[in-house]
Amino acid sequence: MVAGIGRAAPVDLTNRATLVASSQAAALGDSRFLGHIGNADALRDQQRWAEAEAAYAAALRLYPWECSYWVQRGHMAKEQDAFDRAEIAYRTACAYGARPGDVVEHLLFVMARNGCNESQAPIRFFVEGPSALQVPGEPDIWAFGRLLWQVGGIADHHVLDLLRHCATCDELVVAMCRDTRFERANRIWLELIGEHEL
Repeated sequence: MVAGIGRAAPVDLTNRATLVASSQAAALGDSRFLGHIGNADALRDQQRWAEAEAAYAAALRLYPWECSYWVQRGHMAKEQDAFDRAEIAYRTACAYGARPGDVVEHLLFVMARNGCNESQAPIRFFVEGPSALQVPGEPDIWAFGRLLWQVGGIADHHVLDLLRHCATCDELVVAMCRDTRFERANRIWLELIGEHEL
């Protein structure tokens, strides 16, 4: 794919692996993303943690599968003692390819603050392979939440529970289909399937 003059490189949507891999270059070539990041960095340097976190979040809404700024978002949440949000951000960074040296120490710290350890909730890093076997991050939960539960928002503690216990995107989908929200959102379809109408 070729980007237009003065525009960011496109995100490659061929599969989830190329989506994650291409998001970094696309994000760093997009002036909108860089504007949010510049603002977030300035707010971080002023120790305005909540505003900085919001600015990093705005950047990540443009490129949710970009890994490095999930780490920064996690740092801002950690500074506010928002340990669930920090753990979600750090786990997402790991899932999308952050270097272990950039995130593991911080993730272990917030896990300890959350009363959790690595034997209870292993740290999982990006793996090559089929999309179904890749490690999920928060944006995957957003996407599947819309698709499977027909919801626009999921509470942090539910997101964190899914990230801790689902090693792959396939496991994530299965867990979300087992949740009562799936049945509530899809009752008509499930009834049709049960009656062999579909």
